[in-house]
Amino acid sequence: MGHDSELAGRIQHTEVGPTADRGRILDVLDACLEYGFDGAMVQPCWVPLAADRLGATDVSVCTALGYPLGGDSPLTKATGIRDAVAAGADELDVMANIGFLKSGKDAAFRRELETLVEASGDATIKLMLELGGLTDDEAAREIEYAVDAGFDYLKNSSGFGAGGRATAENVEFVAERTPDEVGVKASGGIKTAAQARALLDAGADLLGASSGVEIVTGSEGDDGY
Repeated sequence: MGHDSELAGRIQHTEVGPTADRGRILDVLDACLEYGFDGAMVQPCWVPLAADRLGATDVSVCTALGYPLGGDSPLTKATGIRDAVAAGADELDVMANIGFLKSGKDAAFRRELETLVEASGDATIKLMLELGGLTDDEAAREIEYAVDAGFDYLKNSSGFGAGGRATAENVEFVAERTPDEVGVKASGGIKTAAQARALLDAGADLLGASSGVEIVTGSEGDDGY
């Protein structure tokens, strides 16, 4: 079956479901190799398997920390980040405690962001902004603080709960507030090639989706990540 290889190179193919077993993860990793996805996004427990399978390839090993609620302590998240990097993760998508941000605890929030970036070392680190749960003012502050802390990418949403779905509008909101050296990742409900291209046109550099194969082959996808 033919597929859109250029689009595939912008997608981080995702399987972070709690019931995904080893066979499912291997299917995702094999799909990343077959279709040329940018990266494989898996839960931390599967990072060693992904690193073993993808380590000698161009596909990045990606994982999510502090996901999906963001309420773990900064120390817990930093330890998880270091552990994931040691296990072979190339990229880390992390959630900060947006309850602190919404409470006006901006200093504590900023300290957490700095702790997470420091823990990541040379790995690529992305912040899940959870825009769906924030006012525009809160979102603008989070973006400012994340840029100041040194995140490599900002991501509109974890794709879970309050984070909301990816739209051209919220991708533009992030892209307009970030310098050129900070990338934008879109995630949440991306399931068609047309939707994926619209998000890229709006300013996204990467897309996170569990429907990666369906997107690049033109078949119907599910709700996605």
